[in-house]
Amino acid sequence: MREIIQRAKSSRNILLFLDYDGTLVPIKKSPELALLPSLKRNILNKLRKKFFLCIVSGRSLSEIRKLVGIRDISYIGNHGLEICLKERRWTHPEAARVKPILHKTIKKIKDKTKEFQGTFVEDKGLSGSIHYRLLPPKRRSQLREIVFEVIASSRRWLKVTEGKMVLEIRPKVEWDKGRGVLKVFEWLHLKEELLLIYIGDDETDEDAFRALGGIGLTIVVSKKRNSNARYRIQSVSGVWRFLKTLQKLKSNFFLCSAHGA
Repeated sequence: MREIIQRAKSSRNILLFLDYDGTLVPIKKSPELALLPSLKRNILNKLRKKFFLCIVSGRSLSEIRKLVGIRDISYIGNHGLEICLKERRWTHPEAARVKPILHKTIKKIKDKTKEFQGTFVEDKGLSGSIHYRLLPPKRRSQLREIVFEVIASSRRWLKVTEGKMVLEIRPKVEWDKGRGVLKVFEWLHLKEELLLIYIGDDETDEDAFRALGGIGLTIVVSKKRNSNARYRIQSVSGVWRFLKTLQKLKSNFFLCSAHGA
């Protein structure tokens, strides 16, 4: 991380994009348990006064904004399908169109898997998640079969992607976290020298690592996993140590122009 800190010290503008689950908070047995401690929120508050700060998540936009609880930053929800930059809001139009189909599909999966104790099926509006971390390993293949069987009838509109002990049901559109970040970057209209940093831990963050590899510094939170990221931090606690170091840097950034975009 020393190289990144040195780059940050000499950079005029810093854009910081942070995944939430597995990056800012440890992965929990159930998604609602992944809460951000107030002390960590205070660190993010200090960072957003110095840098452009955006939280990126597979959770819905409304949920991730509520969990983080900081108003004057940007958010990307549902794997890039919805974005908030100050007063500006954006929802992927194709995702909005297939929302009724997604809702029916998630309901069908929920009905067919209600006897799978340890499974949590979540409708996030523009996408859905089937969490199976607490499901006994011997039943996981059966769960996958059911999910893919249900999706088969809607494969024209929906697709399945995989994360850490979760199956994601998403609109079948060419869009992801990386494209969401690039859209925010486009909105900012920045021409000055800048340093873009993206930190994430999951398979869905690999999309961002690929998209940003040529224009930013990408960091995976993992001990061993192969990744398209250029750098590695081994744990959530390591992420916070890195953020605390960034927090100490002198502020000479573009705060007014970026957050006022």
